[in-house]
Amino acid sequence: MSLNNNQIMSSILDDVIQLKNSLESNVESEEENINEINYITNCDSKGYSRNRILFGAPGTGKSYTLNQEKDTLLKEGGEYERVTFYPDYSYANFVGTYKPVPFVDQDGKETITYSYVPGPFMRIYVKALKSAQTENPKPYLLVIEEINRANAASVFGDIFQLLDRDEKNVSDYPIQASEDIKNYLAKPENLGGSSQDYNELRLPDNLFIWSTMNSADQGVFPLDTAFKRRWDFTYLGIDESEEGIIGKKVILGKGDNARVVEWNELRKAINKELLKYNLNEDKLLGPYFISKKDLPEDDNIDAEQFSIIFKNKVIMYLFDDAAKQKRKSLFSDCKDNATQYSKICDLFDDKGVFIFDDNISSQFIERPESES
Repeated sequence: MSLNNNQIMSSILDDVIQLKNSLESNVESEEENINEINYITNCDSKGYSRNRILFGAPGTGKSYTLNQEKDTLLKEGGEYERVTFYPDYSYANFVGTYKPVPFVDQDGKETITYSYVPGPFMRIYVKALKSAQTENPKPYLLVIEEINRANAASVFGDIFQLLDRDEKNVSDYPIQASEDIKNYLAKPENLGGSSQDYNELRLPDNLFIWSTMNSADQGVFPLDTAFKRRWDFTYLGIDESEEGIIGKKVILGKGDNARVVEWNELRKAINKELLKYNLNEDKLLGPYFISKKDLPEDDNIDAEQFSIIFKNKVIMYLFDDAAKQKRKSLFSDCKDNATQYSKICDLFDDKGVFIFDDNISSQFIERPESES
């Protein structure tokens, strides 16, 4: 049976209308799915900013402070992940990329396949977003140690745009997700649903990103203004957190050179001298330049152990970095040996604080009881 032209055109028109209705239905369905993703949880932030960078001189307790505040933030639940940046750290390490992974095929043979492997950002992002869809959302925290040891703008890539948050602490400007990220998010064990549900990415308000930064270190990358303005910076002063080391004393030097020295007072005396060399504060010694684990709970420090740590950390830092151009001034009592690190260390065992110039050493007059 043949069809006339009118019938053919009518049939084609019906097909077009049906296809149009189907496409509109799919678009509406996708939009509904996207709208179902909840980014606003109103979770308790304990007064902390979502994007934070703690910075200050070495030894001011940046990591320690961040760890304490992490415990406060997550006291009632939630999780965190910690990552340390380094010069070769990349977007693929941080966000994720395809990598070869072991695979056993249907015949039981071991082979290699390629699969999307998430980085720390994507792992914590999935956990935070999954929690945001529940009735009892929790905070999730990504801790980045030494953020400026890598090229941060390159590591964050387009994720950098998500750091701009609105008044509800959700990303103000979403980014387009790549196909591999969309497929990863849509896996049942992650967020589920269709990959089209995740065409756009936003940070939910229960995702916190905190970092430490030490601008005094050598070989660090500068943070550009556009990147920095998306963070809240907290500066830890040179004498903050010193309460934990006040009163901790050690006997340094031998014979007539033996002196009872409080570590905190020695640190301050060295800092005062360094300031005379017009050094920035971030080059000074913080209270925990010698880490807390190396200081005893009581007030008496083991002299032999302290001597080893002081030579390996404090003297090396002063010699190689902070006072590199002022060695003869700072280590003036070492005379002709002031330009040799090994000689300074040898002299320290006998001379103690008297390896330093008189402005420092003269402040310590207390002798050990057996020497007085």
